[in-house]
Amino acid sequence: MKKSIVLMSAFAAVIYAAPLKADIVFDTSTGMGLTADGIAFHQGLYEGYTGLRDERVQVLDPVDGEHFNHKARRAARRSSVMPDQAQDRHLTDADVPVFKAAWKRIHDAWDRGGRHLAPADAAKAQVSYDCWIEASEGANSGYGLANVAGSRQKDADHCKAAFEEAMAAVEAAANLALTQIERTPAPKAVAAPAPAPAPAAPKPFIVFFGFNNADVTAAGTRVIDDAIATAERLGIVDFTITGHADRAGPEEYNLQLSLRRANAVRDVLVERGVKSSGISLAGRGEAENAVRTADGVREAANRRVEIILL
Repeated sequence: MKKSIVLMSAFAAVIYAAPLKADIVFDTSTGMGLTADGIAFHQGLYEGYTGLRDERVQVLDPVDGEHFNHKARRAARRSSVMPDQAQDRHLTDADVPVFKAAWKRIHDAWDRGGRHLAPADAAKAQVSYDCWIEASEGANSGYGLANVAGSRQKDADHCKAAFEEAMAAVEAAANLALTQIERTPAPKAVAAPAPAPAPAAPKPFIVFFGFNNADVTAAGTRVIDDAIATAERLGIVDFTITGHADRAGPEEYNLQLSLRRANAVRDVLVERGVKSSGISLAGRGEAENAVRTADGVREAANRRVEIILL
């Protein structure tokens, strides 16, 4: 973290001359020994950030030890844990665009469902990114010591390689899922005897969203709970989730926004015990509005996710 440069520069001689009782000033232990019982992605984050916390505490870096301890604790509590951004660290001018591009790469993969399609690789990618940016900051500063800067550069190179490998696996999984959604041909019509009348299918459950927003509200959570209760009552285990957006904003942006909304609803379903293997997901952007409007018009009824029980 940026504050670590000031602190560690001031106390460099102390750190490398005598032990520092980090727990007296810094919170480096409250995330330890917890049980991460959320989705697989959160479990992977907890294990990864716990490992980074241990490494920084062992080398007497309590600032980043506290930072990674807090991230591990949030992951164990199933709270949102985002990777560090370039402005959070002291980086060279050359490094800033590199990490901004890497952060966007992570964000885009998460929007495409990467955390659920490849949870172990997704967690490894995020933790490796945070390891990479933290080590790059250390290599840049070196705390005034050439041997420290050299060691941190090796750490940065190692973490970057781990990030690239894990991100490639996540992106491959997301690309495969998108290909299956877009290119699966419609089944051919086959002449058959008229089937007996089937029971009426449950109506779609609609979750509405705020303008330019993909956060599930309390009202939306109640709709999701109703869908789950109905599915359990009818013995249904398969869900189709389709995200939509209104016509305010660019078409491509609205497509991505509709996917983010669909992923947010899937997150809640999975956290409540629905198996991710039984959930299919799609984003329609502004292509299938419930209320027809002119381009650029905000319409609350079109900012929605439809949950269909199969």
